[in-house]
Amino acid sequence: MLDRLSFGRRDRRNLLVVMAVVAVVMAVASEGTLGVRLTVGLITGLISGVVFVISTVLINRYKPDHW
Repeated sequence: MLDRLSFGRRDRRNLLVVMAVVAVVMAVASEGTLGVRLTVGLITGLISGVVFVISTVLINRYKPDHW
């Protein structure tokens, strides 16, 4: 599916890095039990992944030719 959206191999790697970093930071920074921290990390990681995919697809589609 990501291939149809002109999402390259490098973009996939960056997506995983962004999701992992956001999830870990939010899991460490949040308060509560371990289950709550992991849930917060998972949800924020997924949300950041969706935002990353949307912004990357829009940039790839509408960027100037000289980029």
